[in-house]
Amino acid sequence: MKKTKKEADAMTLMRRLNPLKSGTQPALALGLLALLLTGCAHGPDGTAPPNLARPHALPAQWQQLESRGPAEGVAPADAQLIALQEQALRANRDIALALKRWERAQQQLGQSQLERGLKPSLSGSASGSRALEQGPLTRSYSLNASVSYEVDLWQRLAHGEAAQAAQVAGQRADWAAAQLLIRNRVAESYWSLAALALEEPLIREQLQGAEAVLALTRLRVREGKLLPIEVDKAASSLQGLHSRLAQLQRERVQQGLSLGVLLDELAPALPAQPQLPAGQPGDWQPGAPAEVLERRPDVQRARAQVDSALSQWRSSEAARYPSLSLSLGVGTGGSQWRDWLERPLATLSSSLIVPLVDWRRLDLQRAQSVNEVESAALSLRDTVHKALVEVEQLAAERRELRQQALANAARLAEAQQTEKLAALRYEVGVIARADWLQARNARLSAEQEAIQLRLRQWLNQAALQKALASA
Repeated sequence: MKKTKKEADAMTLMRRLNPLKSGTQPALALGLLALLLTGCAHGPDGTAPPNLARPHALPAQWQQLESRGPAEGVAPADAQLIALQEQALRANRDIALALKRWERAQQQLGQSQLERGLKPSLSGSASGSRALEQGPLTRSYSLNASVSYEVDLWQRLAHGEAAQAAQVAGQRADWAAAQLLIRNRVAESYWSLAALALEEPLIREQLQGAEAVLALTRLRVREGKLLPIEVDKAASSLQGLHSRLAQLQRERVQQGLSLGVLLDELAPALPAQPQLPAGQPGDWQPGAPAEVLERRPDVQRARAQVDSALSQWRSSEAARYPSLSLSLGVGTGGSQWRDWLERPLATLSSSLIVPLVDWRRLDLQRAQSVNEVESAALSLRDTVHKALVEVEQLAAERRELRQQALANAARLAEAQQTEKLAALRYEVGVIARADWLQARNARLSAEQEAIQLRLRQWLNQAALQKALASA
């Protein structure tokens, strides 16, 4: 049938408006796809955000410590202390929780690794239908199995896996930090109990002397040889010793309770005879600051947070580019079970997702990831600076304690000499018994201060070992 001119013009217009009928849409789609892939050929920029806080340039040497040679001055081995530390490492809740967080991070890493592999799926369905008015019931069954795979074109999945691996490293550093802390706190409680055990007999001996001095002072005041104010001074000294003894008993209870928390025991058995290391710690030579701080778990944790944030940022940048997924499936179905083998169907498909159209959400994700990177970089800078300051402060305190110990040693030697001289003069009747007792109490006071200084020195040494991440 011959078409009129109007009909021919109408058909031409329809072809222009509907390119599918003219066979041009596949070519147009391929052209758009090629243009899109060409525009994304360079991929995301992997460089770090420009405004990152860099850690301070570490000095080549410590200001308060020597940086050459091996570490010295470690406390001598104590079987009781080692046993308590090992028990705490096994039983402490903080260490157990840190270990659980590390294990959870490892499990999450395993899940992220699965994202880069094949993803199988299996599904089945059964349905029944019938016309509303009348008709037989029609049943249908189907079974589908498929496997899909995402082509990691821009390393989005790889960066996500790297971020999770950095989280695993950070949690492992937390676990190591918990172990160092618990070891240190067990040593603190143990040595404190040892110092209290050394102080108690000295205080009780002082109490006996102070009571005798008070009685003699009262007698001499009644005789008119001393002013009444001397009784108040002697009573005040006695009261101070009673207060110190009560404080010692309270500190023993507190240290026992603290040790119970560390050992996860409600009523821990306290060490029978805790030992405070004799003498003072030796020289400490830990190495260069950069080498030392690199071993610290908190610095390792902060660095892992930076690595994780950078990987997350790179993953979010890659998420702005198209993603390609491939899937292969086999399915069958029918109204009867025997139809399943007669009607199998295999499918091979691919999908290309272009996220650029959702540019607002992508921009917000980019801003959030950049903020996380900058926050992690600031945290690393802060952690490194505080770690450096902590070591220097502990080293300065160590130097001060050494000077105090030297001064106390001179005072103790003088007090011992004075006590000997007072004893001789008392024997020949030159001085009264109260004067000799006061000289003895001065020597006992110097011995107590020596014990306290020795405890502070070893506590400082333990804190310095923890700050330098040394066992």
